[in-house]
Amino acid sequence: MTTLPAPGVVTTGPAQVSATNDAARSGRRRWRRPTSYLFVVPALVLVVGMFWYSIVVTVWLSFTNSNGLSSAQFIGLANYRALWHDPSLSTNVYNTLIWAAAMIVLPVGLGLTAAVMLRKRRGRTVFQTVFYLPYAIGFVTTGVIWSFLFGTSGISVLFGALGIHSLANVQWLNDVPLNTYSMIIASTWQIVGVDMLLFFVGLDTIDPQITEAASLDGAAGWRLFRHITLPMLTPMTRVIVAISIVNALQAFNLIWVMTQGGPYGSSSTFAVWTYQQSFQYFKMGYGAAIAVVLTIFVLLASIGYLRRSLREVRT
Repeated sequence: MTTLPAPGVVTTGPAQVSATNDAARSGRRRWRRPTSYLFVVPALVLVVGMFWYSIVVTVWLSFTNSNGLSSAQFIGLANYRALWHDPSLSTNVYNTLIWAAAMIVLPVGLGLTAAVMLRKRRGRTVFQTVFYLPYAIGFVTTGVIWSFLFGTSGISVLFGALGIHSLANVQWLNDVPLNTYSMIIASTWQIVGVDMLLFFVGLDTIDPQITEAASLDGAAGWRLFRHITLPMLTPMTRVIVAISIVNALQAFNLIWVMTQGGPYGSSSTFAVWTYQQSFQYFKMGYGAAIAVVLTIFVLLASIGYLRRSLREVRT
């Protein structure tokens, strides 16, 4: 038996309750939407304040004769013209490109090789720790360690004890271009563990069923790696190579600790050159011009590589 509502009493049905709840949710969403942007403000302020502001100031300084102490005067493109005719330009460009090429080939190649070889080995965690330790000690400590190794009491003594006298008297950090190659070896020793860990992540994302199916079809060893593993690692490889390019073009810490760009600027790169001109010789305007050129160099290299990678993905 159905009970009718008393006169003057408003009843609330399921449809009305649902509409009320939807209206409440919509109101909460409208309130949360502007509130959520407030959490982005600190990051936005840091990006604008610490990044774009510094870029604007650096570009402005590159058009002045600032020495960091007295008031700067606008001199137009004088710093860039001086940079173009500077005899040190070719050496710094060459060394920077050598660093970029070496950091792509050596740490990435060795990291990939180590990851593939150690992926299914027992004690993988131990190997990961051992390979990662050089990166954990920092660039400065690495530079100090390898400075001793490449000194007169380091590997030269070892080569002499082994009877390899041709390498016992080598000045590893003074002979050109051996000093640059020696620092590249030290940097490779430090970075290869990081690349190995990143490749481990990429290898762990590969579906085991794919490799099993390829193995059943007769693929093994190099064929399996070339046609299955390596293509599946392409996304991770792109990321690692992009990071390596940017870091190599800005190589500074290790070089500064080991040689300070010497002797006579023979092992200097753009980053080291910028620091020397700005904070050793107090040519802030000239150093800013070098920094602007380096920034453009890094942006063109990274953007060009990423555009090419994205084009390959789309095709």
